[in-house]
Amino acid sequence: MNDNFPPANWPDRAVGFGAGLASALLFVVSTRGSSLAMALTYFSPLPLMIGAAGFSFPAALLGAFAGAGLLVFAAKLPFGLAFFLGFAAPALILAALLQSCLPSRDPGSPAPRFAMPGDLLTVVIFLAVGVASLGVGVLVSHYRGFDAALAAVLDRLGPALDEFVKELRPISAEFDADSIKRLLVMSAPAGVAASQTLLLAVNLWLAARTIEISGRLRRPWPALPETLALPRLIGPICLLAAGLSFKGGLIGVIGDAVAAAAGFGLALQGLAALHGLTRDARFRGAWLSALYASVLVLQPWSIVILALFGLVDSLFALRARKARSLSAKT
Repeated sequence: MNDNFPPANWPDRAVGFGAGLASALLFVVSTRGSSLAMALTYFSPLPLMIGAAGFSFPAALLGAFAGAGLLVFAAKLPFGLAFFLGFAAPALILAALLQSCLPSRDPGSPAPRFAMPGDLLTVVIFLAVGVASLGVGVLVSHYRGFDAALAAVLDRLGPALDEFVKELRPISAEFDADSIKRLLVMSAPAGVAASQTLLLAVNLWLAARTIEISGRLRRPWPALPETLALPRLIGPICLLAAGLSFKGGLIGVIGDAVAAAAGFGLALQGLAALHGLTRDARFRGAWLSALYASVLVLQPWSIVILALFGLVDSLFALRARKARSLSAKT
């Protein structure tokens, strides 16, 4: 750990500690309820990642604890725990991996290596699933059973869900409001897992680029279009989890969360693969502009299509095949 995080001076420690407090401040802004406040909350891990990976990890960790403690003191214990477990702890784990040297994949080569973007995205997926599963586990434990927890959440959110389903009632004469509300509540952990995957991945990329520009990143940041590739096992895990989601109950909810996080990770790989495969294409800018426009307009189906393309790239290594064919021609 000392090699990965050399001793910091006091200004670095101050920045790291302040980064932890800044992340807590961005998190608490979400209580204001405005769209701008919610958008700022999505960037709450960013200062902590920069402070931990670029300045002082111990000080950033201490700042995160202090920020969580202040939230507990100013609000309630669940609020402070939500910040630390849902935002601060994943940010600190990713910051440690960003700068740390890992054992070589080649057993015959003892030379250490840095984690590649695909390794980091894999950790992001598991962290997102962990956050979503932790929330489900807390509810199930508190109400002593999945069915009791589901009933309690439906009762608590009933008025808000009633307003939503009223707008859907004219769609079909066989509309079942209770089934729709149950489906919305059971799909919430999957939404948390998917949004957490995007949140952590975007913040990690921004933190890495910021630290690299400042000259504090210990390795060159790889080009994502060529290097962002998840392990091949992620694809089968995603498909298996999607199948388990149809079982219903607690297993179905967790399967939904795993499929959502892994699927979003595969969608990011698919997006990177499209960037890499079109590197030398004519009118590349127009193609990519159309791609991003379709992603925004056709949600969520565009994410599903990108995930399928990412799965194909993961199974058949499309970018590696293109690189080999180009090298053979030269």
